[in-house]
Amino acid sequence: MKKLVLIFLSAILFNCGSSKDTTSTKLSKKTLKGTWEVTAIRFVGEQGLYKADMFDFADSPCFKGSTWVFIPNNGSGKFTTNASPSQCDGAGSRIHWSFFEPGDGSYLFQFKYVDDKNKPIDPSNSGYRSKIETLTETEMSMRVSVTHKGNPFDVVMTFSKTSDDITL
Repeated sequence: MKKLVLIFLSAILFNCGSSKDTTSTKLSKKTLKGTWEVTAIRFVGEQGLYKADMFDFADSPCFKGSTWVFIPNNGSGKFTTNASPSQCDGAGSRIHWSFFEPGDGSYLFQFKYVDDKNKPIDPSNSGYRSKIETLTETEMSMRVSVTHKGNPFDVVMTFSKTSDDITL
């Protein structure tokens, strides 16, 4: 009888133990697999119009409607900016991307520009980081820190997944 009680109590303790499931808190690169479109650009900070040169590439309005392709198994990808409004030229660039965990519970999306062979274009191998605010299978929002006339502010880019296509 004592053995039966011990087995019963052991089963209860085993089943009531804390779970260490980290998959719900850890981002997976596979979540980004596919083609995404920037559906909204929002400025955070003081009211006004800003010229926000993002990623040393183009002004923020050029990124609304831009398409981004993410390939998770090797971290390659690309983006192409929108050719409208008129000050935008619809240019694109290949990137190498990954997630970075600074240790405070947040996740950063980071990338650097690469050539067709995925070699860094910048000789100093520098790149860009943006805070991931939300990421699901179909939507992502990312906070990009920029400056205008020496004043820092943030631009929030909202992405929607358009397809599972990963053609560069």
